This record gives sequence, C-alpha cells and structure tokens, in this order.
Amino acid sequence: MDSTNDIKNRLQNLIINQETEYSKNIYRNPVKEYIDTKIAVIEEKKIFTDSPVCIGTAALIPNKGDWFTSEINNKPILIVRNTKTEISAYLNICSHRGTKLAEGNGKKVYAFKCPYHSWVYNLNGELTARPRENAFAQIKKNECNLNKITLHNHQGFLWLIFNKKAEQRYKSNIEHLNKLLKNYDINKHHLYKSYKIYPKLNWKLAVDTFLELYHIDHLHPKSLAPILKSDMCLFDSYGKNLRMIGPRHSAVKLNRALKNENEFDVHTIKLHILFPSTIVVCHPEHTEVWHILPKDEVNTCEVSYSLYAKEAINTESAIRHWENNFQLTIKAVEKEDFPLGENIQKGFYADPKRKLIFGKNEPALQHFHKQIKLALTKK
Repeated sequence: MDSTNDIKNRLQNLIINQETEYSKNIYRNPVKEYIDTKIAVIEEKKIFTDSPVCIGTAALIPNKGDWFTSEINNKPILIVRNTKTEISAYLNICSHRGTKLAEGNGKKVYAFKCPYHSWVYNLNGELTARPRENAFAQIKKNECNLNKITLHNHQGFLWLIFNKKAEQRYKSNIEHLNKLLKNYDINKHHLYKSYKIYPKLNWKLAVDTFLELYHIDHLHPKSLAPILKSDMCLFDSYGKNLRMIGPRHSAVKLNRALKNENEFDVHTIKLHILFPSTIVVCHPEHTEVWHILPKDEVNTCEVSYSLYAKEAINTESAIRHWENNFQLTIKAVEKEDFPLGENIQKGFYADPKRKLIFGKNEPALQHFHKQIKLALTKK
C-alpha cells in the first residue's frame, strides 16, 4: 500500500484537479440482492456464520465485569470482560430452560443470574449456584456451563468465530487488517455513548450509505456539506476490507499539500470498512464505529453506533462537546440517510429485475458488492 507521503500526494492531486478516484468501469448490482429471501439465507450461512464477524469493541467494556449483548442469525450473544485483559463470548442462554441471561449492557457485575429460576453463572460462564440443588444433582454443575464462542480481539475490535471456516478466514484476513489499521488501536479510546436503531433497510443497503461521498452536497447540505468536500475521495482495498479518505473543506482552503501526518488527520476524514459490516470513521479527536447486522426480515437490520474519544471525558464542557458531535452524526444518518434509504428499499419491489448503477466514482460500493458475491460463492 502507499506510504503516507504517497497518500498525501494523491489527495493533493485530487484537490488541484477537483477530481476523485475512479474504478475502471461502471458496475451494475441486481436489486434482488436486497430483497431476495433465498439470498438472505445464504448470506446468513456464508457471511455471518462461516466468516468472522466484528461484533463490537473492547472499549465498550473497559472494566472487569462490563458486558453487552447482541444477536446474530437468531443466536443471542453475551460479551463479557471476565478479567482485566480477557474478553469472552457466550451464547446468552441459560442451560436450564433457555432463558436469555441478560439484555442490553451493564458494568462491573460479578455474575449473571437467570431471571427465570435464578441460576447463577460467574464471569467465566461457569454455573455456580442453582436453587434446590438436590433436584438437579444428577447433572454436575460443570456440565451446565454457558456455551463459549471463540472471540478474537484485534487492536480492540472483537471478532466472533462460529466454526473452523470462520477461524481460517479470520487468520487469512489478519495481514490485511494489520495494514488497514496500522498504528491504530481502539483499546486506547474512551467510550462516550452508544446508540442502537432498527431501520427498515436490508443490511447491505445500510452499509452502502457509508461507501461514497458523491451524495454529501445533495443529501446533507446543512449537516455534513459544510464540513466535507463532496464527491472527492481516495480509495484503497485491503483484501475484503477497504479504506476511503476524503478531504475536509479546510484541506482545500489551505491551497497547499498537507505537510505531515498530524495535518493529514486534522484535514481529512477516514473510513475503514471491516468486512462484512463494520464501519470505522476516524476523526482527529475521536472515532465513530458502526456495526450493521441483518435481522429476521430481509428489509430490516440492526445498526449500532458508538462514539469514542481519544482523551478521557471528565468535564462538563467535554460532555457538551461530544454530545454535539454525537447528535450531528445521528442527524446525518438517522434523519437524512436512513429515511431516504427506507424509501429506496420500498422502491426495489416496484421493479425487482432491474440493476442499480454504481458509477466509476463509487469504487468502494463496487468493491464491497464484489466481495459479497465472492463470499457467497465460496464453499
């Protein structure tokens, strides 16, 4: 991949020529991929079971006993920091009668107690207590521990591994992730706030929202357009993953090349897409992380958004500052991007045989959907 100087030169060339980076050709993407339930079933197996899935970050649960829950392919998941340095994943199911042990997130717990019959599990997923023990003594407690799921922590990003194929694909992706996230570690960030919504969008359409800057001036005239230069973007692929870098208006106003890495960070926005559906948006002082997962219906997805500051948030002025940033992002995505996307999703059914057009100036969209197709054809 290009050095920092090469990237700065590429960006300066775009600014001088008022251009963007292009793919070789236009790409046509079938509408049926967003609405076909048979395709959704294959995606569930090939992309969200047989491949690694980034489920969250270590910064969400910085202290021992912190936890959060999620759900993938109707599998309820419990993520727990069980020691200062170790994070584990379990099926969020009591071994007695199958009740979910926890919902949402929490901090500094010592154990999980089932809400149905008060069976208790420690942070290592071990059953430690069950009322009327004599009625269950024929089955040893250690045979009733929570079902553990393999979890890898790569530079603060947590990857769920459901089977051997997913493990192999995770290992083959490590080299690409190392290059994409070079010198970047979200373990060192501080969570400000998280937010979860369920837009009526296919999960891929929700990801598409982040994969081009062509729409900035048109859809976000008051929220993002005053900050970001529209339709000007660098693109690089890292295996299945990708990176986009766009200049802020401040970079254009400088009327010169960016001098160093710090200046580059201040005057650009960087988006890293961790395949399949995690979006990492890097700003000078903070990082936004989006996790997008399919739900039961092909027209619905789960979108989790978290804002992480590089410095600890200890003052009222800092809280006000980050709340303003948080609300700006929510306004752009939830109030502008997703409502338009929901109308697009509905419109797919009007002509399900047609194909969407991804322009040469939308290389990230093209790369993402090509990787989806490759994943679906793998054995």
